[in-house]
Order: sequence, then C-alpha cells, then structure tokens
Amino acid sequence: MHVNTDSVLLGAWTSGPAKGPARILDIGTGCGILALMMAQRFGYARIDALEIDENSAAEAAANVSASPWADRIRVIKGDFREHDFTEKYDLIISNPPYFSQSLVSPNVRRTRARHSYRESLPHGDLLSGVADLLTENGFFAFILPAGSYRNFIFQACLMDKQLFPGRITMVRTKKDKPAIRVLSEMGKTRVPVVEDTITIYTENEEYTQQYIRLVRDFYLWA
Repeated sequence: MHVNTDSVLLGAWTSGPAKGPARILDIGTGCGILALMMAQRFGYARIDALEIDENSAAEAAANVSASPWADRIRVIKGDFREHDFTEKYDLIISNPPYFSQSLVSPNVRRTRARHSYRESLPHGDLLSGVADLLTENGFFAFILPAGSYRNFIFQACLMDKQLFPGRITMVRTKKDKPAIRVLSEMGKTRVPVVEDTITIYTENEEYTQQYIRLVRDFYLWA
C-alpha cells in the first residue's frame, strides 16, 4: 500500500465536529489510507470510502479487510457525481485531484487521481456535491497545493450552497520556504478563520517535532 505524505498530513490534521463525527465520507479513497486513519481516530464513526477506479477500490477493500476496523468501513466502487447517497455526513474528507491545467498523464489511474478535469472529478462538482451531503454542522476537510487553494475557496464561496473556511494550515517543507500545501476545513456557517503553519523538516533534513507530534500515531518511526 503506497502512502503519500499529503494523505497522512490530512488524516492526522483533521479535527471534524467537536463531539466527533458519527458518519464520515472519504471521496477518492485510493488505497484506503484516509478511511483507515479516520477509523483509527474516531472510534465510533462509520466510514464510507468511495473510489471510481476499479483496481484502487479492490486494493482499498483488501486493506480494509486486513485492518481492525473492517466492520466500520464500507468501500464503494463508484463515481461521486452519480452515486446515490442515502444519508448525510458529519465529516467529508478528500485528497482531491489538483492539476487543473497541466498536461494529463497517459496513465488513466494516475490522471483520475491527480487531475481535476471533466472525465475525473472537477473541483466545482466536488464542492457542490459536498455541500449537498454535509450535515448542517458538518465539516469538509481537504489538502491542496498552495497555488490551487485560493481558486478552490473562491468557487466554494460563490456556490448557491456556500461553504466557508474555518481552519487553514499552511504546510512548508522548511521554515524559510514558501508553503507548498494548504490543509483546510470548511463548513456551512461563516466563522472566524483560524490560521497556522506546519513545517515538515529542520535545516538538518530531519523531521520537526511539530510534524512528529502530528503524525506519530500513524508511523512506526515516530
């Protein structure tokens, strides 16, 4: 199971509703890492893990079956835009496609996972679907490259069913570098935005204590 830093950052950082989410949706689960992290963190939550790619969905299902949380995670093979959801969610989490204008890869699985384009899941479709599926006090948590974040938020605020940022964390590789990723939680209510920064590496190329504290429950080395 390939685990990327973006997913681990998002899964460890997300807080969700104060009382803890009862229902969680992971959109584009891939190998299932975010669904598994949510099950580990929120002991009573039931998680739906949606994945459009057949091979990835099969991998996620195998990983879930081998985990201690198989009874609380349901892997669904389907398209977010077409799936018939029957309930709303307290927390929706996604590491969404993020290359909206770059060249697409000839690898279809890689393209679906990384590019926001018509045959994948455009950000506008993602946002409008999330707005429909969130409970009134629910949260949408995601991670995006720093260069894509402002446009994403702009789209969310222009929708008929608006979503507003509540938490924003800028992610830097080192303290003297610009942010490369943005972690954010959004909800249906406009609230004062809480902003902070996390730095992954020290000047000596070691993990910072800040990063270790965040991810220590998910890595053996931490």
